[in-house]
Amino acid sequence: MKNRRDFLLESIAAGIAAIHLPRLLTSAKAESSVRAPAMPAANPWLADSVYPTSHFNPGATDSVLFAGPVNGRQLTKDDVKFVPTVITSNPAIKKVGNETIAFASGAVGVRKLRLTGKLMEAGNFVAYPGFEADAAKATDETIQAVLDKLDKAERARNEGEIVNALSSMESMGLNLQTGINGVYNLFDKDGYHYCVFGGTKVLKCFDDNDPKAPLRIVASKNLVEDLPPDVAKSVSRIIGLAMTYDGYLAAAAPGAALIIDRNLNVKSFVGFGDEAVDNSICIDEKGGVYVVTSKRMLRLAWTGEKLSTSESDGAWESSYESMDPAKAMAMGAISRGSGTTPTLMGFGDDPDKLIVIADAAETGTNLVAFWREKIPDDFKQRPGTLSRRIADQIKIDISKLTIEPSPSVLGYGVAVINGSYPEPFPKPGPPNQFTAGITRKAPLGVQKFTWNPEAKKFEKAWINMEVDNSDIMVPVVSAATNMIYCASKVDGNYAYVGLDWTTGAKKQTWLFPDDSRKWNALGGITTILEDGDLLIGGAFAIKRVIDTP
Repeated sequence: MKNRRDFLLESIAAGIAAIHLPRLLTSAKAESSVRAPAMPAANPWLADSVYPTSHFNPGATDSVLFAGPVNGRQLTKDDVKFVPTVITSNPAIKKVGNETIAFASGAVGVRKLRLTGKLMEAGNFVAYPGFEADAAKATDETIQAVLDKLDKAERARNEGEIVNALSSMESMGLNLQTGINGVYNLFDKDGYHYCVFGGTKVLKCFDDNDPKAPLRIVASKNLVEDLPPDVAKSVSRIIGLAMTYDGYLAAAAPGAALIIDRNLNVKSFVGFGDEAVDNSICIDEKGGVYVVTSKRMLRLAWTGEKLSTSESDGAWESSYESMDPAKAMAMGAISRGSGTTPTLMGFGDDPDKLIVIADAAETGTNLVAFWREKIPDDFKQRPGTLSRRIADQIKIDISKLTIEPSPSVLGYGVAVINGSYPEPFPKPGPPNQFTAGITRKAPLGVQKFTWNPEAKKFEKAWINMEVDNSDIMVPVVSAATNMIYCASKVDGNYAYVGLDWTTGAKKQTWLFPDDSRKWNALGGITTILEDGDLLIGGAFAIKRVIDTP
């Protein structure tokens, strides 16, 4: 087994030439200087940590410069530490001195975690206001009982029993109201944590930046109370949450985008009428708030005083291809229109500044890049596109429906995973995730594209059809290891794989300790900790996969 230093030296040497590299990165582990991809500008209002906000950074790139794990292997139970949960997507992380603290906002409340060193230590738990009865069901014993029932059904490959076991998840507090709680969350620079729950509510928590102190609720607000009735009636649930570069929260929901101060007061909003928003948002350092609705890609302009749709403030909108939402969802889609959180591409001295989504074209989904700033004067609209704002679009070969997990962007490379279930259940939800690859076919495949700044177009880089995307888990790319880390399955059992970012070849595989469904990564965002460990959400447990020296 190679040690971590040797692996990093080889990976950097092999992969660095394949990335557009506009500035120097010095890697102590590699003991050499190499040019690193430009990344989104640091947001001074976010916590200074490896994962202060969902999707890692304001640009939602799901990529990092530092090293992820390098030694794939059969994991033992000592290699994977866990804390029980109903379902948690992606805990946000802050540093308190030398301590690493996470707040895990899940289905029924928020759990404090101490991650210092190799710890995976559960702190206190607070229920969301109004969800105390659901939280009371979520005992470790109840969670384990449901898991045991599901494991038995999965081992028997009995689809009816799998579905029955999943229906019993309500006994541990999971239902239609709690299932989407807490997904998008963040820490501000002062260590306060914010998350969305209860459809249209935001929760603010704090632990006084004391690693040993319990977290507590500071404030809770139903944001529709600050909206006029004609707008409020369309805002059914807040999906996205992010932080602007001047310290305000930005949120998006079906019917509206909002700017909120850190005391949870709505300062400004833009209404969308009947347009759905089923994804989060991203932010740039120039006041851009990027929202994709079921019909349009929008750059809203936050001026510091108002959220503007005026071109004079830098706002723009563009249509993109999208099939009828009812038809898409009948085919297995879980989003109306694009399924991806918009992702920024191009930073610093990079010549082209873009925003990337997957569309929902009826003829098959495309990767679409929009000019996020001024459209080049000599740029001519691409044939077949709906707007001159679209810099390029290219067919995604691995999926017919829109991509659900967000794109992973590093430099001018962008990868997407196929989340279209070949044999979907009539309604989206856990039956798809837990039968795929067991009693039904799984969605397979990862595809990478590269933006060519000279030709001003996308080019296809590679496809890997080995990755099982049953969990719809957002991957993460590490520049230092030149790998993209993806949740997968091997022979129906959970695993993580590291694919070569340059070639798409599988370089490493981490096999979980046994065949339990506890190791799922359902609906999460893969997080790399500062020491290279993986932090993985999902149902039943939050997991920490320990990387070896």
